[in-house]
Amino acid sequence: MAELHILGQLQGVYQVQDSSSLFCRFSLQSGPNWTVVSGCCEGQTASGKPDFKNCVVWAHPIDIHYVTTGIQGWPKLVLELSCLDTLGRSWVVGYSCCSLPAEPGHHNITVACWAPAASTLTDKVRQYFLGGSNQLIQTDIINLGKDRFKLNTQSKGNIQVQIDLVLRNFSQFGVEYK
Repeated sequence: MAELHILGQLQGVYQVQDSSSLFCRFSLQSGPNWTVVSGCCEGQTASGKPDFKNCVVWAHPIDIHYVTTGIQGWPKLVLELSCLDTLGRSWVVGYSCCSLPAEPGHHNITVACWAPAASTLTDKVRQYFLGGSNQLIQTDIINLGKDRFKLNTQSKGNIQVQIDLVLRNFSQFGVEYK
């Protein structure tokens, strides 16, 4: 079987406009041909407050080992940026998704984070006075992209991911890298 080993870290978020404590929930999603040998497909970073540059550093490790019978359903990284306020309430601030590179080696990935924008005056007033944000009811829209073009969204910063990919036995399945 072909093997894919993903090593790296969620470095942090930058260009974020939120002053609350931020953390990130992540999951690696793959097709039916992919089986996890070791590691955990999902997790959550520690929370941190943005510094004077509007950056939060997490340096949260990612270590997962897959075996596969084909390259269909290559793993994607799905991220949910969340906020924790002074009252202990948490809510999703933004969403993002990226396909992992299909080339072995070291990769620095910048993933743009977005959130549904408040569309009515009532929503804008509620967000301003009560906090919180508009959230997705169906989260499949994040990684599938289906019907996402219908959403009115706003930018919520960029998440920096550092990944090292190690591929093994892919040449036996006719996959070559130059």
